[in-house]
Amino acid sequence: MKSQGKPKDLVKRYSSAIVEALVSKVRASSPLDHRLTKGELRELFVTNVLASFLTRQFDVGTGIIINQKEDQSRQTDIVIYDNRILPPFIKEQHVGVYPAESVVGVIEVKSILDKKAILDSENSAKILHDSIYNPSSSFYRDYDKYPKPLCATVSFYGVGPKELAGSGNGKRWLERNVHYNFALCLIGKFSWIRLANKGWVKSANVTNYEETKRFIAVFVDNLRTLSELRLKYMAQLAHKDWIGIYIRDQKLFRNT
Repeated sequence: MKSQGKPKDLVKRYSSAIVEALVSKVRASSPLDHRLTKGELRELFVTNVLASFLTRQFDVGTGIIINQKEDQSRQTDIVIYDNRILPPFIKEQHVGVYPAESVVGVIEVKSILDKKAILDSENSAKILHDSIYNPSSSFYRDYDKYPKPLCATVSFYGVGPKELAGSGNGKRWLERNVHYNFALCLIGKFSWIRLANKGWVKSANVTNYEETKRFIAVFVDNLRTLSELRLKYMAQLAHKDWIGIYIRDQKLFRNT
């Protein structure tokens, strides 16, 4: 039975309005002689868009990611973590220290998405995967089976690098240069997502910010899948001292 006066695409329209409101705030706050800082863009994106689509098991902050052997990541713009696994050990005004086991996704915020910005973000993702999540960073065996976080990049200004202008050329460039990032999004222009069965696939903005909605939907859906794989991995192991290995003196901890 159809509801009187209620459009069938209510949720789609509302989701488009969320992204449109973000774009309007960025434009209104950015006259020609001043663009918003990276921190301001990050706060707008998290507060106005990302938080609207994350379920309560997830939370968001900014800061560094630390592993069991106390290696630290670079300063990370957006850290998405699963509250069910481990809490952040330090979190003041959204700036914190996050245990690697709980972090399911990271997003680098760039003002302009040019080639340099993409390669810089890719390098950060490489360091995160190869160093912080290196199996040798854990005191426990089989850590190589622990799913690594999803890495993405989001930007607000510009038209994007010429390498990504066409779907065919863009896919070839990304296949050669981007191996650790899962998704790229230039809000209002396009998004690229690396799909398991298709490789890099582009979505351009045709109407209603479809490229950004696609980026958010695919990213959040994959966060949920990754977090469930994490919990399944931890459940299959015998009891492990996940908190103790961080907060106790490790030299003493390994002997008691």
